[in-house]
Amino acid sequence: MASSSKGGSSVGKAVLVPLAILSAFLFFDAFKLLPEQLTPEIALWAAFAGFAVGAIMFGVAGAAVWCGLCAALAVVLNPVYPLPLGEYLFAAKIVGGCVAGASVVRNW
Repeated sequence: MASSSKGGSSVGKAVLVPLAILSAFLFFDAFKLLPEQLTPEIALWAAFAGFAVGAIMFGVAGAAVWCGLCAALAVVLNPVYPLPLGEYLFAAKIVGGCVAGASVVRNW
């Protein structure tokens, strides 16, 4: 029988829509286009939560590559024990936005 999923995993759109929003949010935050009320800590919490949930959902669906990428970005953008990224935080947000966007496009 043929599989109805194109990407080989059955990740529901319930996790892909928040990842799409997270992708735009990270790009806006990296280029300082968000309102001042949204502090960088809020952006890190949103990224951490989005990538942690994404890692769990991709892991349940058996998409190991996307699970690993989301888990790695959840660790890098972790607000509880932040890594000393310095000027590389900009690059981490751009990479996070790219991974979130690519996972949406690939698994939609």
